[in-house]
Parts: sequence; structure tokens; C-alpha cells
Amino acid sequence: MRNFRFLFLALTLICLLSLMGCSGINDTKEKTDSDSEGKEVNNNEELDGTSEEAVPEPPSLTVSVEEETIRPSLGTYSWSVDNGDGTESLIESGSFAPPELVKGSNPMQVSANTDVELDFEEQPERYSVRIWGDDNNVVNNSDEVVLSDKGKNVYEVLAHWDQGTASYAFSLDVE
Repeated sequence: MRNFRFLFLALTLICLLSLMGCSGINDTKEKTDSDSEGKEVNNNEELDGTSEEAVPEPPSLTVSVEEETIRPSLGTYSWSVDNGDGTESLIESGSFAPPELVKGSNPMQVSANTDVELDFEEQPERYSVRIWGDDNNVVNNSDEVVLSDKGKNVYEVLAHWDQGTASYAFSLDVE
């Protein structure tokens, strides 16, 4: 009987410790690294809107096709902002490959001689435009939007700024 009480007490203690470990409470909101001082973003604050600071994001991109515009999907990016106190706010966001990002969208129909312009909210230092093939591989890399292949084409714009890099995806149906 004495062994039973000890076993019951031990199991109760283990259950309590397990519940406390699974509660998701994390007191660490800021992480400092001697090489690159930065803040670790607490995902719970982002989701419930209680974050004191806005999460840094790259500038937006608008694709102008003659008189119409397309808002590309923001893909993978890495972006930082100087806080002015010797630290940086940094966020890195992963995403699906560009063909997956635009899978459910209806591509705008264009002809091979259509003028396509990339309008960044803030002009990047440099960018490249990739065309993705049906097998999820890059088939062309250029410094402009190339409209040579007929059919649905998936484009990825990979832009670079001092604050980081960003990928944007959109599709066009070339007639």
C-alpha cells in the first residue's frame, strides 16, 4: 500500500510538470547575440496584435500591365530595420515556391509585345526576374519580364535592398 501511494504521488508530479511544460509560456522576448544584436519576434504577440512594434516587411511591388495592375504574392523574404539603439528588428519568412504561391490565381492575359513594368514602393538596389517551368524549376533569369513563351508563365521577382531581400510571384498568360 505504501508503494502505491509513492507511485501515485510520482505520477501526479510527472503529470503536473508535463502540463506546465506544454503550456507554451515563454518569458524570453528579446535575444541578444554578440555578433548581430537583434530582437527575436514573439509569434504570439504577432498573432494577437499586442506587439508594441510593427513587424518589418519589404516594400510592396505592383506589376503594371498596360492600364491594369497586379499585386504579386510576397514570397520568401529576410528584412531588418535599425531600431536606433544599436539593435535591429529582423524577420525571416519562408514560403512555398512561386508556382505554388500563384496556383489558385487567374493569370492576366497578355500578348508577347505587351509592356510590363515593375513598380516598387521603394526602388531596390537590384533585382532579377525568373520564369518558373512546369516542373518547379527556373527556366529563365533576366533583368526584366520576358514574355516569349506562350501559355501560363509564373514569374518571380527577386529584389535586393540594404535592409534585405524579398521574393514576389505572379503569373501571366501569354497569347
